[in-house]
Amino acid sequence: MPKPGKQPIVMILLVQATVSAIVAGLLALWLGRTAGVSALLGGAVAVLPSSFLAARLLKPGNTVSAQALLRSAWLGEVGKVVMTAVLFAAVFVAVEPLSAPAVFGGFIAAQLVIFCAPLMGSGWLDGKDGKAKI
Repeated sequence: MPKPGKQPIVMILLVQATVSAIVAGLLALWLGRTAGVSALLGGAVAVLPSSFLAARLLKPGNTVSAQALLRSAWLGEVGKVVMTAVLFAAVFVAVEPLSAPAVFGGFIAAQLVIFCAPLMGSGWLDGKDGKAKI
């Protein structure tokens, strides 16, 4: 089990991967195998660079100073952007047949998880704020 400080980051990555798989499955059922695989690849293009950034932020040496954490964050974010571009290029060059809308749909679905992350730790989704669960 991850340490308490790492748990939210690991949870976001797991939810991103899960959302990617669900979107891919739904598109595969609705539009066919090509759309499903394309959406899964789009999700991977989002999740893999996010994992790289998380690894940079959770690096043990970052607890030494704020400067080390800031340096890791900058390098992690630059690496995330570069990895995203390279992975998109690889997917569009190497995969045939491919559904571009499904690739971008899978990518966007996985990225939207990050915007929902504050809700994951707020207690709102699990009923800890006194309101009913969703």
